[in-house]
Amino acid sequence: MSTPLGIFTKFTDLSAVEQQLVRGTWDAAEHAYVPRSDFPVGCVVLALNGAGQTAIFSGCNVENWFMPATICAERNAITSAVVAGYGKLLKIAFVCKRYQGPGAHSCGLCRQVQTEFGLDADVLAMADADSNVFKCKVADLLPAASGAAVACDALPASDRRIVKRLHALCERSHVPYTNKQRAAAFIAANHAGKRRQFPGVTDENTSYGGSALAEAVAMRTARTAGYCSEATLAVTVDDPTAPNPIDGECLQILREFEPEARVLLVGNDLSVVYTCLSELLPDSFGPAAGVLVALRDSAS
Repeated sequence: MSTPLGIFTKFTDLSAVEQQLVRGTWDAAEHAYVPRSDFPVGCVVLALNGAGQTAIFSGCNVENWFMPATICAERNAITSAVVAGYGKLLKIAFVCKRYQGPGAHSCGLCRQVQTEFGLDADVLAMADADSNVFKCKVADLLPAASGAAVACDALPASDRRIVKRLHALCERSHVPYTNKQRAAAFIAANHAGKRRQFPGVTDENTSYGGSALAEAVAMRTARTAGYCSEATLAVTVDDPTAPNPIDGECLQILREFEPEARVLLVGNDLSVVYTCLSELLPDSFGPAAGVLVALRDSAS
């Protein structure tokens, strides 16, 4: 089980509007279209428009046989709010109907979307079937690393080589739309214990959703080659000490390898902040997470 993110709060201690949101999540989950996962999720958000008015929007997860076309409940609710002109998140509540508790927070991609529309928004993640919640802020979903930056000259020789290679790779990035060069290296072992390094650079597309970030390119190349264990991800970032240094979607991809994967955040000055996946994506779900164990046990 992962360590819960947020403060356990009883349903009776929530405000009236928070209770309304929490109740609504269960109703929204009833409409989920989940023929493959059988994992219905419901989300309800309270949002603010430019005129100072508030409104409530709900969403559920809608799966597709082409898995990347699936939309999660949180993004469904948030995009519905935005299209109606309510682009500031105030509160967001969600429930995984078949499992509540540690490991039932949003996926990395949904966390990334939430940060776009309100870092100060309250997050109400269902803690149990009695509608008690774990309460935190959107800013807590993708935090900064806690370690201090280490100068390049003070790094181990192997890490210095990685850092210098990444900065050389940055020039190969295809970034005509953001102009943000980015490179990554994914180091992992295969079934025989052999370790290998896989590079990746960001490749943007005119259809923004068709873009691929450097980390995703490196990790998926490694998986194709059969290198999936003892994972380490190194990636160039503008500020290795800032919150949300790696896109939530890429953190979720890394979660598929192992929950405590080692991460090196490489700054523009070649300094490195050492961290790990569980620090950058706290209380996440994935292989071996409590949420999946619970689902497995319920099916057996």
